[in-house]
Amino acid sequence: MKNQTALENARKYLRNEQYEQAKQAYLQALKSAENDVHRAIIWAELSWTFYHLKSYQSCIEAAENCLQYDPNYASKEDLHRIIGFAYLALGQDDKAIEHLETSLKIDRSALKQQFAIYELGKLYFKHQDYDRAESLFKEVEAQFYQNNQEYYLSLLYMKGFIKYYAGQLDEAERFFEEMLENAPDAERRSSALFGLAFVAFARKEYLKTINLCEAVAKSNEHFYDTETLGFLTAASFHHLGRNDVFEQYYRQLIKRFPQGRYRKELEQIKSKISN
Repeated sequence: MKNQTALENARKYLRNEQYEQAKQAYLQALKSAENDVHRAIIWAELSWTFYHLKSYQSCIEAAENCLQYDPNYASKEDLHRIIGFAYLALGQDDKAIEHLETSLKIDRSALKQQFAIYELGKLYFKHQDYDRAESLFKEVEAQFYQNNQEYYLSLLYMKGFIKYYAGQLDEAERFFEEMLENAPDAERRSSALFGLAFVAFARKEYLKTINLCEAVAKSNEHFYDTETLGFLTAASFHHLGRNDVFEQYYRQLIKRFPQGRYRKELEQIKSKISN
C-alpha cells in the first residue's frame, strides 16, 4: 500500500508536469518497491521524468535500469525511443539512430512511433542520407498533414531541400511554395523563402534571389543562417555585374565570418574581380 501511494503521487506530479516533485516521488517509491518488476516500472517512468527535466544522461540510465530489472518489460519500444531522443539531445547521433531503429523494429505502426520515424528521418537528412530520409518522411507525411501542422511544415522544408540537392528544382519549389502558403508565423515563412532563394540562385535568377534574401531578413530579423543569406546576396550582385555592391558584402562577410563556410567561394569571386 505504501509503495502504491508513493507511485500514485509520483504519477500525479508527472501528469501535472511538476517534474522535480515527480522525480523525488519516484525515487522515494523505489525504496519501497516490492520486486524487480515494480522497480522496472518506476525506472521506466523516471526515464520520462528525467527527459522532461533535460537530464538526458540520467534518462538513459533510468531506461537501462528498467531493462536490467525486467528484461521482458512490455513496452521496450518506448524505452528505446526515449533513449534515442535523449542521445539526440546530447548530440550523439549514431547512438540516437541505433535506438530509434531498435524502437521501430519492435513497433512501427503505433501513432506514438510516428515521432520516432520523423526524428530518425531528420537524423538521416542531417547526415545527407537523403534517400533514407525521404523514405521515412513519406511514412509519416499523411499523418502529420492531418494532425500536426508544425511537423508537416518541417517535412516540407526538408523534402524541399532533398529535391533541391537532387537537382529537381521544380519539385523543390513546389514544396517550399506549399510551406510558404501555410506558414503560420514569421519563422516558418522565412524558412520557406530561404528555400526559394536557393532555387532561384540555382536557376540563375539573381535579382529574384536578392529579393528573396531581403524578404527572409525582413520576415525574421533573427533568422538562423544570415551567413548564407549574405553569400547568396553577394554572389547574386556579382553575377548581375554589380561588383561594387559585392565588395561591400564581401567585407561584411569576411569580418563577421572569418572562418565561414563560403570563404573559399568569396575569395574566388574576389580574385576574379581583381584580375
